[in-house]
Amino acid sequence: MKNKVDIHNRIIWIILVVFVWYLLASDIVMELFFAFCTPYNNAMDHIQYMPDAMRFVEEYYFWTIGSFVCILVYTAVTKRNRFVFESFLPGHEKNRISKLLNGFLVGFLMNFGCILCALIHGDIKLYLNFTVSAIPFFLWAFLWVFVQSSSEELWCRGFMYERIRVHYPLWVAIAVNGLFFAALHMANPGASALPIIDIAVCGLSFSIAKWYTGSIWFPMGIHTTWNFTQNLLFGLPNSGLVSEASVFSLDAASAQDSLVYNVAFGVEGAIPAVLADAILGIVCIVLAAKKGRLGELTQSIESINAGNSQIENEAEIEIINEEH
Repeated sequence: MKNKVDIHNRIIWIILVVFVWYLLASDIVMELFFAFCTPYNNAMDHIQYMPDAMRFVEEYYFWTIGSFVCILVYTAVTKRNRFVFESFLPGHEKNRISKLLNGFLVGFLMNFGCILCALIHGDIKLYLNFTVSAIPFFLWAFLWVFVQSSSEELWCRGFMYERIRVHYPLWVAIAVNGLFFAALHMANPGASALPIIDIAVCGLSFSIAKWYTGSIWFPMGIHTTWNFTQNLLFGLPNSGLVSEASVFSLDAASAQDSLVYNVAFGVEGAIPAVLADAILGIVCIVLAAKKGRLGELTQSIESINAGNSQIENEAEIEIINEEH
């Protein structure tokens, strides 16, 4: 008989926890930080180096340090979530620097491929807008893009994914991730049907990539360079938000809507991005199929552990019978 799932392990409760901590508590943390951290506020008020760009990074990327801290603290101090916290750490067997670096490379190639399609199709024109003196800014910006992207991954492909798959089949954790990730972006500037579809596919594929690699670091890397490439490298909208500084800049007057580029939402609102995200998930599924792992999609951690216990019990019975 199937065990009843208690309230703290039900999907609706897990989503509620993410909503409270990711969307509410993290904002409160940052509101308090900006209210009481006078040295930081004074430094930002008197900064003379690329002030508009610095403010943009602060508002849309640095701000998410609150959610980054909240996920680490919440999973570390709550006993039922300790296994989730441990899955984030370098000590986890699947978390290797190579996974993060591979993620960086995959994210860049995916986004650059979409941008290249828009350039070839004639939907956008870019011009170089870079000076060597801006290098410190872009390094600083990359750090906070990493924090922003990682906080989304830790909450969605980390906490939500890991908690759901304890009592539900893996495919449920993947599906809920895709829908929830799309819902998070529905209020973004320029959001419409195709961009939301792409973000849903992205959520599904990132979850599948997390499953195949076994490491949250891989989608963290993809997410980081995807955002940085389109927003701060090529100056295009990142889910509708346009950076105040970038290595290349968009000739806004030349931009035009098509199935290859979305003026309001950027490459994320067009067919190439949907295909790029879908291909990521499909490749991971094909590779998993070659290793005979597709059966994992219908299993929960609970069912896997139950199966392992049964195998162990049968082995013990055989040993006892042999002894007698």
